[in-house]
Amino acid sequence: MNNLNLVSQSIEYIEEHLEQDLSLKGIAQAMFYSEYHFHRTFQHFTGETVSNYIRKRRLSNAAELLAYTDRKVLDIAIECGFGSHETFTRAFRKMYGILPSDCRKQGYPPFVVPRAVPLLISDESITLNWSDYRMQHRIETLPAMRIIGFSLTTTTIEGQNHKEIPEFWQEYMREKWGDNVPGKKNPNVELGVCTPIDEEGSFRYIIGFEVDSETTVPEGMAEFFIPEATYAIFTTPPTDNERFSSAIQDTWGVIFRDWFPASGYEQAYSPDFEWYDERCWGETDKVMDIYIPVQPAPSPLE
Repeated sequence: MNNLNLVSQSIEYIEEHLEQDLSLKGIAQAMFYSEYHFHRTFQHFTGETVSNYIRKRRLSNAAELLAYTDRKVLDIAIECGFGSHETFTRAFRKMYGILPSDCRKQGYPPFVVPRAVPLLISDESITLNWSDYRMQHRIETLPAMRIIGFSLTTTTIEGQNHKEIPEFWQEYMREKWGDNVPGKKNPNVELGVCTPIDEEGSFRYIIGFEVDSETTVPEGMAEFFIPEATYAIFTTPPTDNERFSSAIQDTWGVIFRDWFPASGYEQAYSPDFEWYDERCWGETDKVMDIYIPVQPAPSPLE
């Protein structure tokens, strides 16, 4: 099954079971995928985490029932997967900015959340010309690494990470924070590390260097440990400075669209990171490497 079909089928499964108990683990099992790989794939193709999508769809259905029927609020809350009136009211107000009773009074939902349509990562949506570039990969097991650098907490919700991480990098380079990191094992290699994304879409992003085991963490900096893991490693296509960020995003898209479905691997629950060295210092022919932790994909019969 390719990843687009996987996400389409999972959306269908969610819609058929919205009134029942749903969990990320249960949906992943129904799709015959590991929990974390399914979580990342769903988020990549829809822009939503599984948990956020389920919550929004349930609240949207509840808003329509409140507006267009005279059923009791508690009955609607229970039917839409909320265990109590209080839990439902709190979630409804957070999403819509009004109480369920206000929705009933106005006679229409503030807005409706439609069923998700997976983003088609087509050749037309890839911003760079890949016709002359064949993406290569290698599989390597790396030892654990200790990182010292600077940390940002962000979220995939509404694509907030795509705005905050580039701004974080710009500030990092403008202020030359990297010059102050002590104990560098390789001063020419900066790492951009993403911790595993939780069910709500939150994660930490760390810009830093691999350091020795003895270095003390300076005040204002963060320490992070990347465990030993097996990685699929991809190099972005050569491009100029202006299109470098697009090349990185394109590579992630092609990995999820083309590589994972045919690879026999899934993304493992471990940090992924981007490797920046002297190859990306110039104005042209810039490249960098993406390290994705992987594990063998289970067979549907397992």
